Amino acid sequence: MANTFRHGQVKIANEILDQLAVRASEEISGVQVTTHSDNKINLEKQQGPKSAITEVDGKLIIDLTVNLSKNINVRKTVKAVQENVIRVIESMTGIPVARVNVTVPRLDI
Repeated sequence: MANTFRHGQVKIANEILDQLAVRASEEISGVQVTTHSDNKINLEKQQGPKSAITEVDGKLIIDLTVNLSKNINVRKTVKAVQENVIRVIESMTGIPVARVNVTVPRLDI
């Protein structure tokens, strides 16, 4: 993704934007973070957020997949994730974010 500023152009790889989105989502309480485990049985359960970035008309559309912990308000947690991802991406890169779509495939019960 390229962004033009007064003194020149900056190109940021989509992988960096993915990492920023994942890190921003992990900052929110209730989102399960990536843990490293040698136990293959628990590996699926412990996977952290994943991100996919697309650009439309100079704005980013971010698709996040996050697993949530038990005893949380799903709606409030997802809203906090969306707001934090937008804030982090826009403040660190200057690239506008059009939307953050969040998928929750797993909720620990």
